[in-house]
Amino acid sequence: MRSFFNAENWLWKPLGALGDVVVLSLLWTVFSVPVVTIGPASAALYDAAVHSIRRREDTVIARFLTAFRREVKQGIVTTLLALAAGALIFFAPLLVFNRQDAWPFIFAAWWLLGFFLLCVLCWLFPALSRFTMGTGPLLSASLRLAFGHILRSVPMAALWAVTLWAGLRFIAPFFVCPALAALLCSRLIEPIFKKYE
Repeated sequence: MRSFFNAENWLWKPLGALGDVVVLSLLWTVFSVPVVTIGPASAALYDAAVHSIRRREDTVIARFLTAFRREVKQGIVTTLLALAAGALIFFAPLLVFNRQDAWPFIFAAWWLLGFFLLCVLCWLFPALSRFTMGTGPLLSASLRLAFGHILRSVPMAALWAVTLWAGLRFIAPFFVCPALAALLCSRLIEPIFKKYE
């Protein structure tokens, strides 16, 4: 009976990891409610997913809060830049083109640019959590990582697009999907980050 309540038991270890995923996802959701804090919350999500869930170095809450405080200033700046780029991509076709026959091409370009922005964001906030650099070099490095590792960027962007769509449509996925997406993306990102550490 004593082995049943052991924290390293075959039953409790996965349940503990699932609990960490739920707590981390909820933290990211709550800290992302003020839209300008999505960046630092995403950086803290990635940092806690890697260090607390994958490597078991720290508790999820402590790691998330420490990373959020550390990255909040630069994270808000990068979030505002990403929101400005997203708004430009979204509204530019409506402002520039008014020809009906050009809309299929504009619509395709609009989706492509939006997807490439999402590819860059998949690298931006993990890089923010891991490396110390200014905003300009951070954006430049994220752009180079996104296009230099496009075969990793595309599945990560698709995963985040599905995660955000599911969460906004059904709400319940926000209880597990953000942390699971960060964990899955970390499998693709960490081998690349190891080269630069």
